[in-house]
Amino acid sequence: MKTLLVWLIAILSLQNCFAQNKDVATLKQLNAVWIASYVTRDTAKMGGVFAEDLVLTNPSGKTFHKRDILKGVVSPNQECLSSKIDTVSVRLFGNIGIINAEITVVVKASGKTDTVHTNYMDVYEKRHGRWYAVAAHVTLLDAK
Repeated sequence: MKTLLVWLIAILSLQNCFAQNKDVATLKQLNAVWIASYVTRDTAKMGGVFAEDLVLTNPSGKTFHKRDILKGVVSPNQECLSSKIDTVSVRLFGNIGIINAEITVVVKASGKTDTVHTNYMDVYEKRHGRWYAVAAHVTLLDAK
């Protein structure tokens, strides 16, 4: 009986580990889609990552909601020319996933091109079996 119980616990632990690995991979993929969508200006893909109640805080402390972010992506006043995810880590807490990452982006605004390095934290929630970004905070690091 004890052997059966040990095997059952081991199998359940392995199942949980595989599920977590899948969730980590999914969150990394959603992060990559979000960041790449700035360059491609693909608001449909980006919008699919966001929950309707997403709130993003930018480096100056201003908050933006889903509609604001999507509108900014296609703004003629600025353009993201390239983006590169430098580091990314994912932690899971049940149906909450937290991404900490650094990216380097090249942006063009008002005719001027700049390389910008940021650190950000995105919070995802698994709703009805699907992950959605619900909160984000961006910190501006020294320009490269």
